[in-house]
Amino acid sequence: MHKLLIVEDTDSLRDVLATVLEQEGFLVDAAASAEESLPLLKSNSYDCILADFKLPEMNGLELLKELRNNGSEVPYIIMTAYGSIELAVDAMKSGANDFISKPFESKFLCANIKDVIAHNRIINREPIQLTSESPSIETKDPEFLKILSQAKKVAQVDSTVLLLGESGTGKELTARFIHEHSKRKDEPFVAINCAAIPSELLESELFGHSKGSFTGATQDRKGLFEYASKGTIFLDEIGDMPTLLQVKLLRALQEGEIRRIGSNTPVKVNPRIIAATHKDLEDCIATGHMREDFYYRIAVISFQLPPLRKRPDDIEMLTRHFIDYFARKNGRPAPKISKDAMDFLRRHPLPGNTRELENVIQRAVILSDDLIEIEHLGLGLDIHFDTINEARITLPAIAEQAVRKAEIDLIMQTLRQTMGNKSKAAKLLGVSYKTLLNKVKEYQLSL
Repeated sequence: MHKLLIVEDTDSLRDVLATVLEQEGFLVDAAASAEESLPLLKSNSYDCILADFKLPEMNGLELLKELRNNGSEVPYIIMTAYGSIELAVDAMKSGANDFISKPFESKFLCANIKDVIAHNRIINREPIQLTSESPSIETKDPEFLKILSQAKKVAQVDSTVLLLGESGTGKELTARFIHEHSKRKDEPFVAINCAAIPSELLESELFGHSKGSFTGATQDRKGLFEYASKGTIFLDEIGDMPTLLQVKLLRALQEGEIRRIGSNTPVKVNPRIIAATHKDLEDCIATGHMREDFYYRIAVISFQLPPLRKRPDDIEMLTRHFIDYFARKNGRPAPKISKDAMDFLRRHPLPGNTRELENVIQRAVILSDDLIEIEHLGLGLDIHFDTINEARITLPAIAEQAVRKAEIDLIMQTLRQTMGNKSKAAKLLGVSYKTLLNKVKEYQLSL
């Protein structure tokens, strides 16, 4: 559960904001001034700060500058009724993550806060802390078991590893598996999605930057290569990395040193690199989207992870695992699953693989009573007459499922096109921002 700090001097607005955000599932602390917020900031860790610009003494922008000067990188949103381009630019230069003009709708505010927190967590800089609830690889598939056996051997050396496979096949879990079986297991494991971050920011995240090297660089900052120099860096969606950055990364891997943006001082680094992609990298090379020398550098050892549809025994095992997990999480007895529903899952292509199956079962556990049936799965249907006959699906139901699948595919494609920006996506889709948010919530979509 995310924890927020509201800094707002108007009592009524502060109370309303706290109530709305608590109803959205946030933990909320509130302060009436910047000065009142400082002790809270010292004694608590927050996922986001929502601060008014106009405060009694120190204003919201001055509070932001003080936090950034003290090394805090907590996401920060400034609210103001005095919105102007100059103020917005000043806020962003000082390190604000977003700038909101009053008045605003509560749903818009909640969506912005969630987006800011999600963007801040695209990069996981925290060492992994495994618990009994931590996700792990579960498989009975002979091919996957063979890959894991080979991965254990690979873990003992520091060669770069390339994991290939469709989205949701377990590439990050396999990368963590390699890390956990290596001599680096007590050092940081950090993951970064190369497709989710603009190239300029991606270079800064990998190599760090010096204070003043670009607008918003208010302090020196280590990159992931320094942070995880003794650990493992997982570069997801490496096929989307810009070619110019591929050159810099190739040099870093070959020379074992990096230079922060804005600095000429070399820094020695030695992280273990594991890369992954769902793309055909040979096609990327042919089209000029990937350098051949970079490909051979990251593909010293490669594994092709099989999709879930080719692991039918795993579908049943994972389904029962997710049923137990989500039932326990929701504090209810685990429902059973009908033979028709299980057979349907085994026949379904599951293009999203394990990630899709997990979402499907979470939905089914919520909607079902004692028994999960086909209608609880909410899956789009491939229209084959044998499947229609066996599953006893009506024509209106098929039409409804087809519309659902088309909407999901189009929304996800547009969100990827806009890098997750829902306002831009809504405009491209020709719907209101509110309608898009409702669809995202209804279909439980996430990038």
